[in-house]
Amino acid sequence: MAQTLRRLSEQDLAQLYLQTEAPLKLDALLQGQEKGDIAQIAVHDAMRSQTPDLALVSLSLCALIIARDFPRSLKDGPYGPVIRELAFMCEDNLLTVGRLWIDTVVNGILPDPKADKETILSIPDRLRVMTSIYMELRDALDDEDPSQALMFQAVNALYYQAESHSDLADIYVENLTAPKRKTQTTSRARDIPDQIPLPFELHRPQQGAEVVSFSLFRKR
Repeated sequence: MAQTLRRLSEQDLAQLYLQTEAPLKLDALLQGQEKGDIAQIAVHDAMRSQTPDLALVSLSLCALIIARDFPRSLKDGPYGPVIRELAFMCEDNLLTVGRLWIDTVVNGILPDPKADKETILSIPDRLRVMTSIYMELRDALDDEDPSQALMFQAVNALYYQAESHSDLADIYVENLTAPKRKTQTTSRARDIPDQIPLPFELHRPQQGAEVVSFSLFRKR
């Protein structure tokens, strides 16, 4: 029997916005509150140390802002279907992965190893779809057009993070589905892979972005 999806309340969405932080940084970039490399770095730093499950939630929340502010001439024209696909995809991500994440972190309801496994294992593919959509939207924008430059920076940052996290998610899935060892000869110092590096054009000294330690991929 198919599992009934519970909609997210306004309080749930508010929690996700606060937990992810990336949508707030993205909005500051698009509104011109933060400018230049600093604005892009803030978006990257909000997601680069997240695990792929939370990054998917971040990217989906950011998609709502992109859909809201994407140039109307493109949104009402040839890229309308792409924006609608993005909105549909982000809603599905939030109702599935976002719901699991908020239930676990905020409500203390752990994912069911059997019922929720399919959703958790679908995260790499969900990230790849987001990557494809963000790439298409980025390529539609002219970064030399002053009216589109901020949106180009925003979408380009999201494209980079979606692509990087989709590769990282494959590693998480591989670790999650690997057979359990009877004996463990060595211990790992940390459960989370290294932070995703910034794009080369945004290199700068590390500023100690906080690492989110919880992950739906964690074995129980």
